[in-house]
Amino acid sequence: MTAQVRLDELFSKAKLIEEEEAEAVVDLAGYQVTKAELFSHTREPSITIWPNRVRFNMACLRRFPGVTHIQILVHPDQKRLVIRPCPPDTPDSLRWAKGKTAKELSSRELLCRIFAAKIFDLMGWDGEYRYKVMGNPAVYGEEMLFLFKLDDFELFVGGKQPRSYLPGQWREYFGTPVERHEESYKIDLAEGYIVNM
Repeated sequence: MTAQVRLDELFSKAKLIEEEEAEAVVDLAGYQVTKAELFSHTREPSITIWPNRVRFNMACLRRFPGVTHIQILVHPDQKRLVIRPCPPDTPDSLRWAKGKTAKELSSRELLCRIFAAKIFDLMGWDGEYRYKVMGNPAVYGEEMLFLFKLDDFELFVGGKQPRSYLPGQWREYFGTPVERHEESYKIDLAEGYIVNM
């Protein structure tokens, strides 16, 4: 068998595979977009909420290079929290980062007993634990924001070697149905958000 015949056979097989793959039509109805919380996510943007403080991780700060101040917006009905970068002199701005230059910036804890208590009350969370919520980039008009769906949390038990637990209802499904996934991350700031509860 010559090299040319072998090449022709390989190209023929590759073309058949391509045609078969091109014909495969998938109906996404019934599929669920698997929650990111089900995977390791140490480098993903998140907020951790204790009964007396909150902290955004460095991945959040890296998404907003050089931003030292934010506003926190809460939608009590949808159980969502949004962070919005802002200049330091903006009313209700919070300094979420230490340092002056982008290279020096590091995350800082925001002490907030009343705010944290209101979030714990809103969510029905247990004050013995801390809760971690993953962030997702979001856009409102021309603004870049971060959206945290407070219903999608991971709770941590213990001190030096904490164990994490996911909400019990997550045992029944992998995530949001494809049909509703994109809609669940849309933001309308004019609809029910409150700045710094």
